[in-house]
Amino acid sequence: MKTLKKLLVSVVLIVVALLVILFLARNFIARKAVEVGVTKVTGFPLQIGSVNVGLWNGQLDVRDLRLMNPADFEDKMFVDMPQLYVDYQLGSMLKRAPHINDMLINIKQLVVVTNNKGESNAKKLKGIVSSGDSSTKYSIDKLRIHVGTVTVKDFSRAKPSERNHALNIDVTYNNITDATDITRLVLLTVMSRVHLPDIGIKVDDLKKGLGNVTDAAGQAAKGAVDTVDKAGKGVFDSLKKAMPGQQGNK
Repeated sequence: MKTLKKLLVSVVLIVVALLVILFLARNFIARKAVEVGVTKVTGFPLQIGSVNVGLWNGQLDVRDLRLMNPADFEDKMFVDMPQLYVDYQLGSMLKRAPHINDMLINIKQLVVVTNNKGESNAKKLKGIVSSGDSSTKYSIDKLRIHVGTVTVKDFSRAKPSERNHALNIDVTYNNITDATDITRLVLLTVMSRVHLPDIGIKVDDLKKGLGNVTDAAGQAAKGAVDTVDKAGKGVFDSLKKAMPGQQGNK
Protein backbone atom coordinates (compact mmCIF):
# COMPACT_ATOMS: atom_id res chain seq x y z
CA MET A 1 0.00 0.00 0.00
CA LYS A 2 2.78 2.39 0.91
CA THR A 3 4.47 1.73 -2.41
CA LEU A 4 1.21 2.39 -4.30
CA LYS A 5 0.60 5.55 -2.26
CA LYS A 6 4.09 6.83 -3.04
CA LEU A 7 3.56 6.05 -6.70
CA LEU A 8 0.26 7.97 -6.79
CA VAL A 9 1.83 10.93 -5.00
CA SER A 10 4.70 10.92 -7.48
CA VAL A 11 2.29 10.84 -10.43
CA VAL A 12 0.27 13.73 -8.99
CA LEU A 13 3.42 15.77 -8.40
CA ILE A 14 4.62 15.09 -11.94
CA VAL A 15 1.24 16.11 -13.39
CA VAL A 16 1.20 19.31 -11.31
CA ALA A 17 4.76 20.09 -12.39
CA LEU A 18 3.84 19.57 -16.05
CA LEU A 19 0.80 21.84 -15.68
CA VAL A 20 2.96 24.54 -14.09
CA ILE A 21 5.51 24.23 -16.90
CA LEU A 22 2.77 24.42 -19.53
CA PHE A 23 1.27 27.45 -17.79
CA LEU A 24 4.59 29.27 -17.64
CA ALA A 25 5.55 28.25 -21.17
CA ARG A 26 2.13 28.83 -22.78
CA ASN A 27 3.24 32.04 -24.49
CA PHE A 28 6.35 30.40 -25.96
CA ILE A 29 4.34 27.38 -27.11
CA ALA A 30 1.69 29.60 -28.70
CA ARG A 31 4.32 31.67 -30.50
CA LYS A 32 6.08 28.66 -31.95
CA ALA A 33 2.81 26.97 -32.93
CA VAL A 34 1.66 30.04 -34.88
CA GLU A 35 5.04 30.56 -36.54
CA VAL A 36 5.31 26.95 -37.68
CA GLY A 37 1.65 26.68 -38.67
CA VAL A 38 1.52 29.82 -40.82
CA THR A 39 4.83 29.03 -42.50
CA LYS A 40 3.77 25.48 -43.30
CA VAL A 41 0.34 26.43 -44.68
CA THR A 42 1.27 29.55 -46.68
CA GLY A 43 4.94 29.17 -47.52
CA PHE A 44 5.42 32.70 -46.15
CA PRO A 45 7.78 32.49 -43.15
CA LEU A 46 6.39 34.17 -40.03
CA GLN A 47 8.50 35.64 -37.25
CA ILE A 48 6.95 36.68 -33.92
CA GLY A 49 8.62 38.67 -31.18
CA SER A 50 6.32 37.71 -28.31
CA VAL A 51 2.88 36.31 -27.48
CA ASN A 52 0.92 37.02 -24.33
CA VAL A 53 -2.09 34.74 -23.85
CA GLY A 54 -4.46 35.87 -21.10
CA LEU A 55 -6.02 32.77 -19.58
CA TRP A 56 -8.66 34.54 -17.52
CA ASN A 57 -9.24 37.89 -19.23
CA GLY A 58 -9.84 36.67 -22.79
CA GLN A 59 -7.08 38.69 -24.39
CA LEU A 60 -4.33 37.85 -26.85
CA ASP A 61 -1.50 40.30 -27.46
CA VAL A 62 1.02 39.45 -30.17
CA ARG A 63 3.99 41.76 -30.73
CA ASP A 64 6.51 42.30 -33.51
CA LEU A 65 5.09 40.06 -36.24
CA ARG A 66 6.97 39.94 -39.51
CA LEU A 67 5.58 38.04 -42.45
CA MET A 68 8.45 37.32 -44.82
CA ASN A 69 8.34 36.61 -48.54
CA PRO A 70 9.12 33.20 -50.06
CA ALA A 71 12.55 32.72 -51.61
CA ASP A 72 11.37 33.62 -55.14
CA PHE A 73 10.89 37.28 -54.18
CA GLU A 74 13.81 39.68 -54.19
CA ASP A 75 12.63 41.64 -51.15
CA LYS A 76 12.62 39.70 -47.88
CA MET A 77 9.83 41.37 -45.89
CA PHE A 78 6.13 41.47 -46.76
CA VAL A 79 4.39 42.78 -43.63
CA ASP A 80 5.82 44.48 -40.55
CA MET A 81 3.13 44.31 -37.85
CA PRO A 82 4.12 45.69 -34.42
CA GLN A 83 0.90 44.45 -32.79
CA LEU A 84 -2.01 42.08 -33.25
CA TYR A 85 -4.47 42.41 -30.38
CA VAL A 86 -7.58 40.30 -29.80
CA ASP A 87 -10.18 40.68 -27.06
CA TYR A 88 -12.41 37.59 -27.13
CA GLN A 89 -15.14 35.87 -25.13
CA LEU A 90 -13.73 32.83 -23.34
CA GLY A 91 -16.93 30.83 -23.45
CA SER A 92 -17.19 31.12 -27.22
CA MET A 93 -13.82 29.42 -27.62
CA LEU A 94 -15.07 26.36 -25.78
CA LYS A 95 -18.07 26.23 -28.12
CA ARG A 96 -15.72 26.37 -31.13
CA ALA A 97 -17.53 29.48 -32.38
CA PRO A 98 -15.12 32.29 -31.43
CA HIS A 99 -16.77 35.62 -30.64
CA ILE A 100 -14.25 38.43 -30.76
CA ASN A 101 -15.20 41.74 -29.18
CA ASP A 102 -12.31 43.74 -30.59
CA MET A 103 -9.38 43.06 -32.91
CA LEU A 104 -6.54 45.38 -33.81
CA ILE A 105 -4.30 44.80 -36.83
CA ASN A 106 -1.49 47.34 -36.59
CA ILE A 107 0.57 47.35 -39.80
CA LYS A 108 3.67 49.52 -39.71
CA GLN A 109 4.74 48.70 -43.26
CA LEU A 110 3.25 46.70 -46.10
CA VAL A 111 5.65 45.88 -48.92
CA VAL A 112 3.92 44.87 -52.16
CA VAL A 113 6.53 43.23 -54.39
CA THR A 114 6.37 42.03 -57.99
CA ASN A 115 9.24 39.63 -58.69
CA ASN A 116 11.19 39.15 -61.92
CA LYS A 117 8.57 36.62 -63.07
CA GLY A 118 5.80 39.22 -62.84
CA GLU A 119 4.21 37.60 -59.77
CA SER A 120 3.10 39.73 -56.82
CA ASN A 121 3.40 38.58 -53.22
CA ALA A 122 -0.06 40.02 -52.46
CA LYS A 123 -1.74 37.86 -55.10
CA LYS A 124 0.19 34.76 -54.04
CA LEU A 125 -0.77 35.11 -50.38
CA LYS A 126 -4.40 35.98 -51.16
CA GLY A 127 -4.71 32.91 -53.35
CA ILE A 128 -3.32 30.61 -50.66
CA VAL A 129 -5.35 32.05 -47.79
CA SER A 130 -8.59 32.08 -49.80
CA SER A 131 -8.19 28.63 -51.35
CA GLY A 132 -9.51 26.59 -48.45
CA ASP A 133 -13.04 26.33 -47.03
CA SER A 134 -13.09 26.99 -43.31
CA SER A 135 -15.72 25.21 -41.24
CA THR A 136 -15.04 27.41 -38.21
CA LYS A 137 -17.77 29.90 -37.42
CA TYR A 138 -16.59 33.14 -35.88
CA SER A 139 -17.66 36.75 -35.46
CA ILE A 140 -15.82 40.00 -34.76
CA ASP A 141 -17.78 42.93 -33.39
CA LYS A 142 -15.11 45.50 -34.20
CA LEU A 143 -12.03 45.21 -36.40
CA ARG A 144 -9.53 48.07 -36.31
CA ILE A 145 -6.89 48.32 -39.01
CA HIS A 146 -3.95 50.71 -38.89
CA VAL A 147 -1.70 51.06 -41.92
CA GLY A 148 1.47 53.15 -41.68
CA THR A 149 3.50 52.93 -44.88
CA VAL A 150 2.86 51.07 -48.13
CA THR A 151 5.93 50.34 -50.23
CA VAL A 152 5.55 49.17 -53.83
CA LYS A 153 8.53 47.43 -55.44
CA ASP A 154 8.65 46.14 -59.01
CA PHE A 155 11.46 43.83 -60.12
CA SER A 156 9.71 42.67 -63.28
CA ARG A 157 11.29 45.37 -65.43
CA ALA A 158 14.85 45.94 -66.53
CA LYS A 159 15.11 48.84 -64.10
CA PRO A 160 13.51 47.96 -60.74
CA SER A 161 11.31 50.66 -59.20
CA GLU A 162 10.26 51.55 -55.68
CA ARG A 163 7.57 53.89 -54.34
CA ASN A 164 6.72 54.71 -50.73
CA HIS A 165 3.32 55.94 -49.56
CA ALA A 166 3.01 57.27 -46.00
CA LEU A 167 -0.65 56.63 -45.14
CA ASN A 168 -0.90 56.54 -41.34
CA ILE A 169 -4.60 55.70 -41.48
CA ASP A 170 -6.95 54.10 -38.98
CA VAL A 171 -10.09 52.37 -40.25
CA THR A 172 -12.72 50.52 -38.22
CA TYR A 173 -15.00 47.80 -39.61
CA ASN A 174 -17.99 46.16 -37.98
CA ASN A 175 -20.01 42.96 -38.47
CA ILE A 176 -17.11 40.65 -39.34
CA THR A 177 -18.09 36.98 -39.68
CA ASP A 178 -16.64 33.81 -41.16
CA ALA A 179 -18.10 35.04 -44.48
CA THR A 180 -15.56 37.87 -44.45
CA ASP A 181 -12.15 37.37 -46.02
CA ILE A 182 -9.93 39.55 -43.83
CA THR A 183 -7.04 39.33 -46.30
CA ARG A 184 -9.22 40.96 -48.95
CA LEU A 185 -10.46 43.50 -46.43
CA VAL A 186 -6.93 44.61 -45.61
CA LEU A 187 -6.15 44.94 -49.32
CA LEU A 188 -9.35 46.92 -49.78
CA THR A 189 -8.28 49.27 -47.00
CA VAL A 190 -4.91 49.83 -48.66
CA MET A 191 -6.17 50.10 -52.22
CA SER A 192 -8.78 52.66 -51.21
CA ARG A 193 -5.92 55.07 -50.65
CA VAL A 194 -3.03 53.90 -52.81
CA HIS A 195 -3.11 53.26 -56.54
CA LEU A 196 -1.25 50.00 -56.90
CA PRO A 197 0.18 48.81 -60.21
CA ASP A 198 -1.13 45.65 -61.86
CA ILE A 199 -0.40 43.06 -59.16
CA GLY A 200 -2.72 40.42 -60.60
CA ILE A 201 -5.66 41.20 -58.30
CA LYS A 202 -8.89 42.39 -59.90
CA VAL A 203 -11.39 44.67 -58.22
CA ASP A 204 -14.19 42.15 -58.83
CA ASP A 205 -12.12 39.51 -57.05
CA LEU A 206 -11.73 41.73 -54.00
CA LYS A 207 -15.49 42.20 -53.78
CA LYS A 208 -15.93 38.52 -53.02
CA GLY A 209 -15.68 37.25 -49.48
CA LEU A 210 -16.57 40.52 -47.75
CA GLY A 211 -19.84 39.28 -46.26
CA ASN A 212 -21.89 42.01 -44.57
CA VAL A 213 -18.92 43.96 -43.24
CA THR A 214 -19.45 47.70 -42.84
CA ASP A 215 -17.06 50.52 -42.15
CA ALA A 216 -17.38 52.80 -39.14
CA ALA A 217 -19.63 55.14 -41.13
CA GLY A 218 -22.14 52.31 -41.58
CA GLN A 219 -21.56 51.84 -45.30
CA ALA A 220 -21.25 48.33 -46.67
CA ALA A 221 -17.72 47.79 -47.96
CA LYS A 222 -18.90 45.75 -50.93
CA GLY A 223 -21.46 48.41 -51.85
CA ALA A 224 -18.81 51.09 -51.74
CA VAL A 225 -16.74 49.15 -54.26
CA ASP A 226 -19.75 48.83 -56.58
CA THR A 227 -20.20 52.58 -56.45
CA VAL A 228 -16.62 53.13 -57.48
CA ASP A 229 -16.87 50.75 -60.42
CA LYS A 230 -19.90 52.58 -61.81
CA ALA A 231 -18.41 56.02 -61.32
CA GLY A 232 -15.08 55.04 -62.87
CA LYS A 233 -13.17 57.27 -60.48
CA GLY A 234 -10.37 54.85 -59.59
CA VAL A 235 -10.08 51.82 -57.37
CA PHE A 236 -12.08 52.51 -54.12
CA ASP A 237 -12.12 56.32 -54.22
CA SER A 238 -15.68 56.48 -52.91
CA LEU A 239 -14.79 54.23 -49.99
CA LYS A 240 -11.96 56.60 -49.12
CA LYS A 241 -14.41 59.51 -48.90
CA ALA A 242 -16.75 57.48 -46.72
CA MET A 243 -14.09 56.71 -44.11
CA PRO A 244 -13.98 58.91 -40.99
CA GLY A 245 -11.39 61.67 -41.05
CA GLN A 246 -10.69 61.34 -44.74
CA GLN A 247 -13.05 63.94 -46.14
CA GLY A 248 -10.52 66.72 -46.00
CA ASN A 249 -7.52 64.69 -47.15
CA LYS A 250 -6.24 65.09 -50.67
